[in-house]
Amino acid sequence: MRLVFNKSLAAVSVAALFVINGHANAGLIKSTDGNLIYDDVSNITWLADVGTGGRMTWHEGKNWADSLVTFTFSDWRLATKGEGLALQSSSADFGLFTHIPSLDVQGRTPQFWSSTTINTPTNGVKTSWFRFDGTLNDPLSGDVIPGNGKKYAWAVTSGNIAGLKSSDGGVDATVPEPATMAIFSLGLAGLAYRRKKLKAEK
Repeated sequence: MRLVFNKSLAAVSVAALFVINGHANAGLIKSTDGNLIYDDVSNITWLADVGTGGRMTWHEGKNWADSLVTFTFSDWRLATKGEGLALQSSSADFGLFTHIPSLDVQGRTPQFWSSTTINTPTNGVKTSWFRFDGTLNDPLSGDVIPGNGKKYAWAVTSGNIAGLKSSDGGVDATVPEPATMAIFSLGLAGLAYRRKKLKAEK
């Protein structure tokens, strides 16, 4: 049996590999021990356990995050509003997180304090927040409120502190394994070529 491999098949295969390679670095990557999740878009590392901090005032949440020492790292903080909102682009990866607080009475995802504050002329310092799904959809309060209410606190640290990469054993929920995708793409290209050849022979 002779394997026939023409230019069209080669071109499709190479294109598929470029597509795979282009998407292999985007998304959330979970450490193999399940404790940390690296966001390679915002270049921060989240605690995988979303519910660790619990509900508290903004000052309590900030103090909790700033003093947190866990998994041999001590440089934790609350996420900025921008880092929280960036989660929306990684919604397919939310299954990587654990102990996510339950939905509120309106069925919306829980709210988290951010480290972003705003000085207002009349009411002094107000604080920003974000939802777990990376949205702001509270028409009553907007995205800045006084920090005396209670929301969840969730810690992040800057950079890729654990050096997480999918190829090193981290889990990336949005990116299929490159080798599997390459084999699948080549198989589809081969079937398409075979079908075309059979039609030409008739």
